[in-house]
Amino acid sequence: MTFFENFKIAIQFIADLGWLWLPPVLAIAFFYSWMYYIQRVYWQGIAWTNLEIKPPREIDRTPKIMEQVFAGCWGIFGTVATKYQKYVKGIIQDYLVAEIVCIGGEIHFFLRIPTKFRNFIESQIYSQYPQAEIREVDDYVWNVPPDVPNKNWDLWGAKLKLAKDEVYPIRTYAQQLDVITPADSPSFIDPLSTLMEVMGRLQPQEQIWIQMLFRPIADDWVEKVKPVVEDIMGKAKPTTAAEAAPITIAMLSPGQREILTLLEQKASKKAYQAKVQFTYLGRREIFSMANVGATFGYFNQFASLNTNSLRPDPLLITKANYLFAKQRKIYRQRKLFRFMRQRSFWDKGYILNIEELASLFHFPTTAVKAPMTPWLETKKAEPPIGLPTT
Repeated sequence: MTFFENFKIAIQFIADLGWLWLPPVLAIAFFYSWMYYIQRVYWQGIAWTNLEIKPPREIDRTPKIMEQVFAGCWGIFGTVATKYQKYVKGIIQDYLVAEIVCIGGEIHFFLRIPTKFRNFIESQIYSQYPQAEIREVDDYVWNVPPDVPNKNWDLWGAKLKLAKDEVYPIRTYAQQLDVITPADSPSFIDPLSTLMEVMGRLQPQEQIWIQMLFRPIADDWVEKVKPVVEDIMGKAKPTTAAEAAPITIAMLSPGQREILTLLEQKASKKAYQAKVQFTYLGRREIFSMANVGATFGYFNQFASLNTNSLRPDPLLITKANYLFAKQRKIYRQRKLFRFMRQRSFWDKGYILNIEELASLFHFPTTAVKAPMTPWLETKKAEPPIGLPTT
C-alpha cells in the first residue's frame, strides 16, 4: 500500500471513532469559550480610576517604604471567593497598574486602580508618604492617535519576561546600597536616577510609558521554591558512595550559597503575579532609538547573572525579520499599543514579591538629582490648634 492509501485509512479510522473523542473536545472548547466570554464581560464592566501621585521631595529612605505600600495593597486579594463567582459570573482577581510615564519631558507617577479600592489604596500611600499629593486625572493613553504607528508617529516597545524560573529574584534595591565613609552610613543609589535623566530630556512630541500590572496571589506559591533548592543542593552531592555524606551549606560554592539566600528572601515576603511592558512613542522626525536603549538601561539595573533579570518577550516585541517583516512589525506595534491602552491582564504573568515590585516602582529619593523629577514643591501642614470653625 502507498503512503497516501495508509494515510487515508488512518484518517477514516480516526473519523470512525469520532463518537469517542469528539464530545470531550467540544466540551473543552465550550468551557474555554465560555470562560473567555464571561471574564471579558466582567472585566469590561470594571470602573477604573487613574490617580497621579506627586511625592514629597524629602524622601531620604530607601524604597523599603514603598515595599510597605505594596504589602498593604496585597489586601485586595480574594475578590474571587467562590466557584460560582469564577465559573458563572466570570469574576477575576482584581489587579492594579503602577506606571512611570513621561510626556514631552514631564514625568508622572500614576496608579490605575479599580474605583472601588480608591480609598483603600490612597490610605496605603498616605500611611507611608503622608506629605504626598494624590489626585484623579484623565487617562493619558487617549491623547495619542489610535492608529499608531502611522505616517506621523512611530513606536517601539516590548513586553518583558523573566530570563529564568519565576522563583529566582531579580536584583533589588537591597542589593544596591553603596557603603561610603563612615562605614556605618549606607547611601542608596536610586536606580530611578538614570530614568529621570532620560525622561527629562524628551522633546515635546516624545513619550515613554512604563506599565507594571500586578495582582496578589496566595502564599502557597512558595512551594515552588523547594524543588529549586533541592536541585541546587543536589549539584553538591558527592559523586561516589565512599564520599556519601549529608549535604551542608559549606559544601556549596559562594555563588550557590548566595542564590539560596536570595531564594529564601524572596519566599519570605508577600508576592504578586506581575507583567511589565513599556513603549517609546514619538513623531517620526524626532523618533530616536537611543531612548529605547536608555529605557532598557533602567531595567538592566535589576539584572543578576546569578539569579534573574527582565528581558524582552520575543512574542511581543516590536520588531520582525525576514518574510513580510514590515507588515509583521506594524502588526506587532499595533498589538502592543492596544495592550498598553487596555492594560488587560489575561496572561499568567510571573511572580514578583513586594521587594522586587518596590525596586521597579517607587518614588524618587533625595539621591535623584534630575531637574525634571516630579516632586511636590510645597509641604502640607496641619491647621493650628484652636482655629475657629465658624
